[in-house]
Amino acid sequence: MKTERPTYSYDVVPYESHSYPQTHPEHLATLGRLFGLKAPPVTHCRVLELACASGGNLIPMAFQLPESEFLGIDLSIREVETGQKLVRDLSLKNIRIEHKDIIDFDGSSGAFDYIIAHGVYSWVPADIQEKILDICRKNLALNGIAYISYNTYPGWHIREMIRHMMLYHASQFQERKEQVEQARALMDFLASAVPSGKNYFSQLLRSELELIRQSEDWYIFHDHLENINSPVYFHHFIEQAERYGLQYLAEAEFASMFAEDFPQDVRETLARISKYPVEAEQYMDFLRNRHFRQTLLCHMEHPLKRTILADNLDGLFISSEANPIHSKVDLAPGVKQTFKTPQKMFLKTDIPIVKAAMVILRNAWPKIMSMDELLESSVTLLKKHFNQYEIETSQAREPLGEGLLHGFAGNVVELYSYQPPFAAALSEKPMASPLAVYQTFHDLPIVNQRHETVRVDPLSKELLKAMNGARSLSGLLDYLVQQGIRGEFTMEKDGKPLSEEKDLRSVLEKDITNLLQNLVNLALVVQ
Repeated sequence: MKTERPTYSYDVVPYESHSYPQTHPEHLATLGRLFGLKAPPVTHCRVLELACASGGNLIPMAFQLPESEFLGIDLSIREVETGQKLVRDLSLKNIRIEHKDIIDFDGSSGAFDYIIAHGVYSWVPADIQEKILDICRKNLALNGIAYISYNTYPGWHIREMIRHMMLYHASQFQERKEQVEQARALMDFLASAVPSGKNYFSQLLRSELELIRQSEDWYIFHDHLENINSPVYFHHFIEQAERYGLQYLAEAEFASMFAEDFPQDVRETLARISKYPVEAEQYMDFLRNRHFRQTLLCHMEHPLKRTILADNLDGLFISSEANPIHSKVDLAPGVKQTFKTPQKMFLKTDIPIVKAAMVILRNAWPKIMSMDELLESSVTLLKKHFNQYEIETSQAREPLGEGLLHGFAGNVVELYSYQPPFAAALSEKPMASPLAVYQTFHDLPIVNQRHETVRVDPLSKELLKAMNGARSLSGLLDYLVQQGIRGEFTMEKDGKPLSEEKDLRSVLEKDITNLLQNLVNLALVVQ
């Protein structure tokens, strides 16, 4: 029997729709490749997103992959209409966003290579959860991959307690805005009223309060104040998926699948008590008090390779923004060197071929390199530094692959199943992503060609608007100067705003190349 449920909350309080790189078919295909599943190429695939909201995640995918086909469904008519307008504005012909309840999805749309259900599973009744898995069973292509995110125990046991307190207090109020305000107020009161010090309950409240303070109203309302929020233990979720002929492939957050962040004795114990990957990850959830998962599923009949070897990188592309912590990298054997990303993730290695590769990747950033190109360049660099360096390319492939996999597991190295459509260097007449330009003009979150939402300063936004592929650097400079005179952005020198043409030109001449290079690094330039 179909469960009755309210259909108005997302129309009244829209859920902001963003891009999620971990849901992109490219990322799913890459993880599938690592575990021996050759998923369909993302450049010619079919993608279904359940509860797609206004298409903030799906529309950028459709824009980046014009030869692929996309379908999104959502229950909120307000969200759907917003998404449909954006599709029309961008003249996209490869995507449909439809107003439909998940329970009414009949499968007539055919098979999909990738199915995405982000931020929906834990927030719907049990019959809809079953329907999501049934859609994956019936409509996922033979080599397809499904992505489902959900809240998990044990971490949500603590948050559930806080949620119940917020629900109890907020239930006295009718207006959504007031409910959120009162939920915030209750958390403030509890955090200040409970004795501080080593009181665990006080520490818990303060920790949750800080998260709530950083959250938008729409997030608090839908994540904490909705009628339904049903966390589940990881192993229970997998058991449910298996009943639908689906098996655990991987976690979208690849690094979390490994125990490298635990001490050696803990890793040894985990290995001893865990016979299967699901058991190992459930124990790690216990240790990490995990509260959220982004799980990838595939059909049960696929024999997966749980030991990831260097050979699995064949056919993939690699990049890394990690910088060496020392300006001069010692490539000699046995000398450890550390590479750090802007997000403060680290890779430490003393293997010459891996160190050389990290130097090559950083110097080439944001270029994405094939395994063969990176291997050849790294061997050449080592031979240049060491005249007696005797390792051949064929011998270097395995240690390089193992090092790159270690870097990928540590969020230091990025792997891709295809070459995303963005420029790796400035051209004479650079062109910005038309999607990013549209988003800039309409004051929307800006999504780059790596499917990341990026922050762009006001001056760079003005530059994006002018990068139509017809203006040279001097033409772009002229445009910025005129926009500055019109007051479209503000520049200062010695604390004073600049308004004269000569002053603006003098400053912008020095900055424009760096501004453009930054947009290239942000993957916002396509030519």
